Amino acid sequence: MLNEQKLDDLFWWMLDGARPSADAREIVLKICEGLLGAGVPIERFALFIYTLHPNLQGRRFRWLKGEGVDQSDADLRAFDGAEYHDNPLPTVLRTGKTLRRKLCDPDCPEDFLILKQFREEGVTDYVVQPLLFTTGETHLVSFATKAKGGFDEAMMAALEKVRLPLARLTETYMLRLNAANLLSAYVGRDSGNRILSGRVHRGDIEKISACVVFADLVAFTQFSNAATAEDVLARLNRFYDCLVPPIVDRGGEVLKFMGDGLLAIFPILDDADSRDACRRALDALDEASGGADKPRFSETVPPFRAAVHVGPLQYGNIGASDRLDFTAIGPTVNLAARLLASAVLVNGQTVVSERVADLAGISKENAPAFELKGFDKTQVIVPIREMPQA
Repeated sequence: MLNEQKLDDLFWWMLDGARPSADAREIVLKICEGLLGAGVPIERFALFIYTLHPNLQGRRFRWLKGEGVDQSDADLRAFDGAEYHDNPLPTVLRTGKTLRRKLCDPDCPEDFLILKQFREEGVTDYVVQPLLFTTGETHLVSFATKAKGGFDEAMMAALEKVRLPLARLTETYMLRLNAANLLSAYVGRDSGNRILSGRVHRGDIEKISACVVFADLVAFTQFSNAATAEDVLARLNRFYDCLVPPIVDRGGEVLKFMGDGLLAIFPILDDADSRDACRRALDALDEASGGADKPRFSETVPPFRAAVHVGPLQYGNIGASDRLDFTAIGPTVNLAARLLASAVLVNGQTVVSERVADLAGISKENAPAFELKGFDKTQVIVPIREMPQA
């Protein structure tokens, strides 16, 4: 028997933004518990959201009775196979109409791969509903039950009733998720989080300490002048594929791609963390170079140089009034850039400043010192990996 009062309470809570819940999994759990409390005997709930992300196609929240809520992401390849296309989801996406398979009915067609599995698990009724966004996009929610006879008319009406506020909740969540994904992809994870938390005004600058890494491709201008646009893009992407994952995996933040170069930082929380930040930066460059004492440049690891320095810097928003950049500036960043430009003077593939050498326990014996533009004192350049001979 449906409890209309509990169903109304759930409906108005959802319509009011599911306050004060902030975690999507908690909201899904409360929706499913609310439906059970109102007398809708759901056994399974799944919410499918198609996202904007360079590597991911979508996100799924799944609730199973007695097991709670889990979250999973699908990469771009997940929707290419027969397992996806032989599934009710693309059908509902295409038609924009609810699809129902009452599996307890002996005449129910078994026209999708997943229906056989559900029937074996004792599911009696399966419903997939479109969630229509104000933008015209369609996302999906599905419900399954093991109740004898499946969902009755009142239960189906209850599922339809919660579908409307669920679409608004999902759209709100997706907008924030897409914003976080795109900011992380284009300005970096930490920078994106700071922007979303309100650091959006020009001049919002924070003084931090960090290990700074500059890197760029060797002889890229000569190569790009002679190569096709496709080959140039392929080399750039291989270069970034080599460097970015090991930097991010070790807690670094890639702030900027600059043509054939990048700027990354490893933030330092306290003085004791300086040595660790330098070590993580050097380990990332070692992995990107092939992991050996000398780089194994190849078609998959294009030749590059890198420079590492550590110290205080300013981190935040600079730019024009309506076109900002979230980046790092200051003498520490400037010296790292100069070290990279001067690496060729010591035939270095990776060079570090005197300060980084001291923190990382790298010998400075016979390391030369040079006058670098913009700096009064000569600067020691320590090569820790030589550029291999062509």
